[in-house]
Amino acid sequence: MAPTGLKFTVGSSWKMDLSAYRKKPQRKIPTSIAQLLNDDNIIFGLLKEIYNHDHHDVEKIEVKLLTPGSDIRGNLSDSGRLRIYVKTYGGAEHFYNWFVKVQPTNHQNTELVSKFNVFKNEIEFYSKIAPKLMKFIKESNNSNDDIEFDIPKIIFAEEEDDRAIIILEDLVNEGYKQERDANGNRYLSKEKAILAVESIAKIHAASYALQMKQHIDLASKHPTLGKSALLWTNAEMTSRLYAVKDIYCEFLKQSKNPDSPMLLERFRKTFDSEELLRELCFERCSSEEEGILCIQQGDFHFNNLLFKEEDGKLKVKIVDWQLAYNGGSGADISYLLMSSIDPEQFEIEEENIKEKYFHSFNGTFSALQSQETTMDTDDENNNVDEKLEMEYDRSLQLGFFFSCGNVMHEENYEDEERKVSFTYQLCREAADKNLI
Repeated sequence: MAPTGLKFTVGSSWKMDLSAYRKKPQRKIPTSIAQLLNDDNIIFGLLKEIYNHDHHDVEKIEVKLLTPGSDIRGNLSDSGRLRIYVKTYGGAEHFYNWFVKVQPTNHQNTELVSKFNVFKNEIEFYSKIAPKLMKFIKESNNSNDDIEFDIPKIIFAEEEDDRAIIILEDLVNEGYKQERDANGNRYLSKEKAILAVESIAKIHAASYALQMKQHIDLASKHPTLGKSALLWTNAEMTSRLYAVKDIYCEFLKQSKNPDSPMLLERFRKTFDSEELLRELCFERCSSEEEGILCIQQGDFHFNNLLFKEEDGKLKVKIVDWQLAYNGGSGADISYLLMSSIDPEQFEIEEENIKEKYFHSFNGTFSALQSQETTMDTDDENNNVDEKLEMEYDRSLQLGFFFSCGNVMHEENYEDEERKVSFTYQLCREAADKNLI
């Protein structure tokens, strides 16, 4: 490691001892945020690679690790927000704001992260898949409306062996944040839920249109999508998923509602084996023969959505694409609606929010059909809503089960009463839909 001029203290600034720097092979992939902050060699390598700052021209560098300021953090990465100040000998000053994700080497999920290439998958999404889709949109869009993706901009990424780093724009610095509802719960308002599903629908529809036009499966072109899709079919992960059932049942037992014992029995009987869960997880990786196959974010819920209001207009960013995969179109939206909306509001607003998603999907899909293709695929276009409905319905059961995991997270519901209430309401809705 190069001599260091930094000390690792959250919220503090550090100045690099440039006189200690020697020109060495520059490792740009740290094993942790701490190493990134304490290794001059890595910082210099990144600044040279990204901004072409040569160390001979740099008079001073200050690096500051910012307190999170939001809930942009993940179970599969070591992450942090960095602010970097660079002053050159010519007097120029540069300020950079990064959100950095580093593949962890000492973590409970380290082996799974490596086995399923989730970092490589996210790098593929930002650096290859999303640009491919945006290029397709630019070449195919026959409408007067711009079609843009509400995702972070990638600044730098590199992956080698069991090391990986992803640097994205710092959305918190840009004013994006998460806000709980009036009761302190992690629920989206109707307005935010609609904005989120309209946003994800554009990515779904663009990936569907591209695959139809080019007669390809994106997972065959980007194998990491296929690996990510199989994450929950792994025996260890399915076992973890099945363990959610017991925790969920313990909270359901605490409910004083008269129908709680009946719901508990139905829940247990429905999800009675790991094999059933594995089968449901396999199904989400594919589409019915007449269904819609498209890119899914893979973890589409409250934690991965950031919002800001600008000029009186609400904007959204969808973050954390490590678990993206190519599968049936209904998985993202069904999980969002089951996990991130108050169950009582879900019952009232489900159809309205779905209609907004369908409208956004159809609008994007239609805009990307050439006149010749549209003439050849009138039946296809006419049946899109029906196919979207089919994919949504078949994904609801697994979306419900994934949502049961919310009771395990202290940050979602910080007191027992809220957890018990969520557990009951979610299960009641599942029963009404015959999911259990």
